[in-house]
Amino acid sequence: MPHARPRGERGRVERRASGGERIPWVHVGAFVAGTVLVVLFTAHQIGTERETTLLHWKTRIATIAADRARLVSGWLAARRADAEVLAAFPAVRALLAGQGKDEESLARHLTRVASAYGYAGIVVSDAQGRPVARSAADAVAAALEPARAVAEVAASRKPRFELAGTGAGRLLAITVPVFIDGAPAGPEGDPRPLLGVVTLGMKPDASLYPLLADDAEPTRTGETLLVDLDSSPPVYLSPPRQPAPADSAVVQRSLATLRDLAQAAAQGHAPVAETIDYRDVPVVVAVRRVSPTGWTLALKVDRSEVLAEFERSGRLAGAAAAFLLLALAGFLVALHRERERGRLLQEQMRRERALSNLQGYADTIVASVPAGLLLLSADLHVLSANRAFLEAFRLGEDDVVGRDLKQLVRADRLVRGAGRVLETGAAQPGVLYDLYVYARRETKPARVAMTPIRMGDDVPPELLLVIEDLTAEERLQAARQESEERYRDLIQGLDAIVWEADARTLTFSFVSGRAETVLGYPVDRWLREPDFWARRIHPEDRDGVMRVYREALAGSRDHEFEYRAVAADGREVWLRDIVHVVRDVDGQPVTLRGLTVDLTELRRSERALHQSEEQLRQAQKMDAVGKLAGGIAHDFNNLLMVIRGDSDLMLRRLPPGHPLRPNAEGVREAADQAATLTRQLLAFSRKQVVAPRLVDLNGIVASIHAMLERLLGETINLVTVTAPDLGGVKADPGQMEQMILNLCVNARDAMPDGGRLTIRTANVDLDEDPAKEWSDARPGPYVMLEVSDTGGGMDPETRAHLFEPFFTTKEQGKGTGLGLSTVYGTVQQSGGHIAVESEPGQGSTFRVYLPRVAAPVIAPEPRRTGGAPAARPAATAEGLVTGRGETILLVEDAARVRAVVREILEMSGYAVLEAHHGAEALELSNRHGGPIHLLVTDVVMPQMSGRELAQRLATLRPDLKVLYMSGYTDDAIVRHGVLASGIAFLSKPFTPDALALKVRELLDGVGAGASVAPGGSRSR
Repeated sequence: MPHARPRGERGRVERRASGGERIPWVHVGAFVAGTVLVVLFTAHQIGTERETTLLHWKTRIATIAADRARLVSGWLAARRADAEVLAAFPAVRALLAGQGKDEESLARHLTRVASAYGYAGIVVSDAQGRPVARSAADAVAAALEPARAVAEVAASRKPRFELAGTGAGRLLAITVPVFIDGAPAGPEGDPRPLLGVVTLGMKPDASLYPLLADDAEPTRTGETLLVDLDSSPPVYLSPPRQPAPADSAVVQRSLATLRDLAQAAAQGHAPVAETIDYRDVPVVVAVRRVSPTGWTLALKVDRSEVLAEFERSGRLAGAAAAFLLLALAGFLVALHRERERGRLLQEQMRRERALSNLQGYADTIVASVPAGLLLLSADLHVLSANRAFLEAFRLGEDDVVGRDLKQLVRADRLVRGAGRVLETGAAQPGVLYDLYVYARRETKPARVAMTPIRMGDDVPPELLLVIEDLTAEERLQAARQESEERYRDLIQGLDAIVWEADARTLTFSFVSGRAETVLGYPVDRWLREPDFWARRIHPEDRDGVMRVYREALAGSRDHEFEYRAVAADGREVWLRDIVHVVRDVDGQPVTLRGLTVDLTELRRSERALHQSEEQLRQAQKMDAVGKLAGGIAHDFNNLLMVIRGDSDLMLRRLPPGHPLRPNAEGVREAADQAATLTRQLLAFSRKQVVAPRLVDLNGIVASIHAMLERLLGETINLVTVTAPDLGGVKADPGQMEQMILNLCVNARDAMPDGGRLTIRTANVDLDEDPAKEWSDARPGPYVMLEVSDTGGGMDPETRAHLFEPFFTTKEQGKGTGLGLSTVYGTVQQSGGHIAVESEPGQGSTFRVYLPRVAAPVIAPEPRRTGGAPAARPAATAEGLVTGRGETILLVEDAARVRAVVREILEMSGYAVLEAHHGAEALELSNRHGGPIHLLVTDVVMPQMSGRELAQRLATLRPDLKVLYMSGYTDDAIVRHGVLASGIAFLSKPFTPDALALKVRELLDGVGAGASVAPGGSRSR
């Protein structure tokens, strides 16, 4: 094997060389030092440039602000001079002094002045603030009523400037005092008598504001604003260029900052600073006082524009610094590589010398190994063999090297094992083989160990075989050891505990390693503690198990039994023991040998299967009852339709005080109660017609909270705990209200002496385990509604029948037994699930889980407590909505129902064509030459359904409108109780008012997608 060893040694030498590469700390330190210097220099340059830029802009902004303040001050002074000229006008002073009466002449003069100088209006007022003359612009002059201005001017004896009004109606008002001598106002405390005031008004957006927007030195974000900082609170006098945010705190904070800056400037400090403006944006601002007013001019520029040029320079400086650092790094890397190249060349020379020495050592070691060595290639050809192998099998090197292993020896197991080791890369310990050597025509026993050798990633693996020649005694010993190892592997590989114990003391002499996996106790505890097994048995099963054990031992018979044990972590584990009794020569039991099988998972599966079967049986029972209830309700509703309709028609014809009227009212009341029971049956059977939408359960709970408090009474404390971020559900709002009411009434009846009722809502996410409680539940997001009480609770027998129709625990006549069954049907129809937790004396908790919908919910409509009724069409004398002689085609297979509906329609003023099935309706339509405005049809009919009839008539009469009516339907009109979009529908039984109103709405083109529930209530 001389060519194999040098390659292995060469790989180890190369790894040592690569692993010994040193980190160039000198170069790293030089790079770090250079980086620090470049960063410090760049930071200094950037800081200096930033300060220079800010100083330049502040100087520029302060200069522009000063120029603009002087411009505005001069303009305002000119306007004051105009006012003072008018104040000195003799006619004005004469009028104010009571010496002139020609007010019209003065008004014309004021109008000419206002027109000539661009004023919106001029008003002359006396010392009490009463206008005595004004210009012709009445609307504008009226806005200049100077009552408040006269008071202030009279107090200060000085001119006054004011921006009054808002938006397009804002005016700049200049008010000056009029003294008896006509001279302008003097300094503070002018003692001359005051005759009155002259007020000039002009539009600031056409005069003052353009001065502020004068961009002699344009900037992209610059803006000039007039601010009154002396008012409380400070306000902006000129409109901002951009709309102010809704948060007024930001605007007030910016004004407070400007006031502080103006006060600092008045004390000699710089009138320029960095601050936040009314947009909450950083700016550089300069302030200047505007004389002769008390206003302040603020010129601001966004800080982003101020520093834009600086930021571009900073980026260039950063790029230059980065380039410099990259250049430095490249130089240092090149220097390091050059030094490494020289070091690697020296290392390679040392490695070549070491390889030469290692080859000699390897030849010596291989030659001295007493076992035979074979090196095989990946295709199992012999690459080399050592001297010990050649001598043991009396072969020459030419008989071995270069040959396929299958040509050298006959041993199929050896060839398969070699292929498996090369494929998996896992070494195989010594295994006994009988090797038939073809060249010697003899069989020799040998123990062969195999180890894969990989010389490199891109080189196929090679296989080293270590072959020990065995004598006959060594062969027997190896076979015995192999048999023991096979037996041990078999025992440890069983999915059960294999054990052996003394029959009298139950002390274990052997326990397989599976015991640690099943119960979690180490094997040495089983072997060390005499009563270990007995103490691990569940306390409830211990006596029975020990009794079975003693009886089986007394009869010396094999036995099996199942029991529960307690694992190390406290788990309850189901076990099955299969025990064989070993007897002595006298037939007495001396040893027990057995298997202990873990049945825990099997028992869990059996319980889950049993629970699923129970749920399936319950669901089938509820479904059968629901189908029966739905069928009964369908036929019963037709009967109720006749009873209810006839009783209503009788009451309309019987005058008040008639002796038969109470009887008719009793019939109608009984029919209404029967209709209510029918609706509950339909709700339970999930065949009630509903119109689901996205709703918020929190809103529904809040809307019925007051009604619940009245319903529960004073002895029951109602507590609601709602999740603020509750998701929406898709359900019928009316059904949700009724469900909560039924649950609360059930809880109230469980607490006759009072207690606490809690309604809680929450968002929950059901994973796989909780969802398994219901056979059809899917994991995912749900909205939970929980109703819990502190009542007497329920036993398991009561809980098993809780949702069955007509099941009740109340006294005779105090309950129909449909409340909770209605809740069950509502939850099922809404795609949800309901769970109940209750124990005797522990109260009850009902949890309803409805699928959560990720969409905006619609707030529930407020419950009507009064107010004016909604507008409706005009009614006849009998109270029905009036028709206009339209023709209606009525199709109904039940004769009495058809007669009642026809009579109602004819009383309402309609012409009725009557048919008892679809074919007759088509024939009647073909014979009728005039228009048919409306089709009123039952949904479920023989021969042809109402839906099919409407579709066929639509091709003949495209303008025909359709109204469906039924006591129960589950076809194309209503799918699983949910009303299809755009369908007009009436649920039987309905009142004459409901039918007349619905027909009128359809003919008038409103209410096309509405349904009317029994009793006449409408839902959409």
